[in-house]
Amino acid sequence: MKRFWGFLIVFIIILAYIIPYTILSELHSWQGSFLFWTITGIVIIIANVMATRDWSE
Repeated sequence: MKRFWGFLIVFIIILAYIIPYTILSELHSWQGSFLFWTITGIVIIIANVMATRDWSE
């Protein structure tokens, strides 16, 4: 299951580079990119929590 979250994090990072320069490149308003980065940040935070929740000292 940890591999799934790891792959999801890598996939989202790749999308974070691709989407702003393709889909959002013609968008002249800041709301679209703000929404994209907000959702991306929340998904990355959730994926990091899920990937590291079983870590112990």
